Amino acid sequence: MYSKSTQRLGSIIKSQQGIALITILMLVALATILAATIAKRQMYTSENTAYLMRQNQALLYAKSAEVFFAELLQDDAENAGQVDHLQENWAKPMPPFPVEDGYVSGVLQDESGKFNLNSLLTTEDQVNEKAKKYFEKLLQRVGLPAQLSEAVIDWQDADDEPSGAMGAESSYYQGLPIPYLPPNSLFHSAEELKQVRGFEGAKYQQIAPYVSALPKRDTTININTAPALVLASFDEKLDVVAVQNLLDRRNANLEHFSNVNALWELDGFQAVDSAIRNEFTSLLGVQSHYFKAKIEVVLGERKRQFSSDLVRSEKSVNVSGRSLAPF
Repeated sequence: MYSKSTQRLGSIIKSQQGIALITILMLVALATILAATIAKRQMYTSENTAYLMRQNQALLYAKSAEVFFAELLQDDAENAGQVDHLQENWAKPMPPFPVEDGYVSGVLQDESGKFNLNSLLTTEDQVNEKAKKYFEKLLQRVGLPAQLSEAVIDWQDADDEPSGAMGAESSYYQGLPIPYLPPNSLFHSAEELKQVRGFEGAKYQQIAPYVSALPKRDTTININTAPALVLASFDEKLDVVAVQNLLDRRNANLEHFSNVNALWELDGFQAVDSAIRNEFTSLLGVQSHYFKAKIEVVLGERKRQFSSDLVRSEKSVNVSGRSLAPF
């Protein structure tokens, strides 16, 4: 009797010891998991903090480069503001400037040397026929239908009536698989063109290097900074390669246009019909007021890119927009 009771008691004690041991092992495992989780979170927090610090540091460096470019433009306005060309200091790339654990570099691009999409309408919301005709020539040069100008006009104008067979108003965009509405206002960015009928996908890339979206409608194209294709689009007689070679020779000789008439006096451009010259001369100029600073900051092994839109008015320079999107 006593022996059986003792055996049962010993069995119970052993069972309880086993449960206690399992409980202890579970607690140790939980404590280990908890400690590992805390350490991992601390590591992530530390990495996130370091990342944010690097981001802020890179942004400050980019803003410093932005100020550098703004001062270049302001200095140019004070000393040679009547004519802007690619031999001036503002047009030269900013050499890599060493900073802690990296460097800053950048380049200033002239947006005034491109066709301004917003110039297709006047300030009275009427079609600018000269600008429209030139834009259609530019579209054809890059291999797109001339009638796409109608869709670009409809994207901006205040009414809801298509401008022509290739026009597109709210009814067109609302019928797309993912519907949206045209803003019926100025383009804020040339990339908006991706949303306009006829410029989807690769079609936008065909025209992108030659267009801008400036905050004013009554602008002119600076012939000193315009790409060869932009200048060759005035007349189908002009060959893009020949125009590019001509511009390269002039740049090599440090030459630039002091006025618009000097363009028509060049070989090749002399063959342009006088009616075309008279029609498009008012769209041209030799001054620039809108620029884009493309800035690259490298810290450690991370590269960050920033874009700043700079507007020069008289002798002051202001920032009209910034982007953190890679270019």
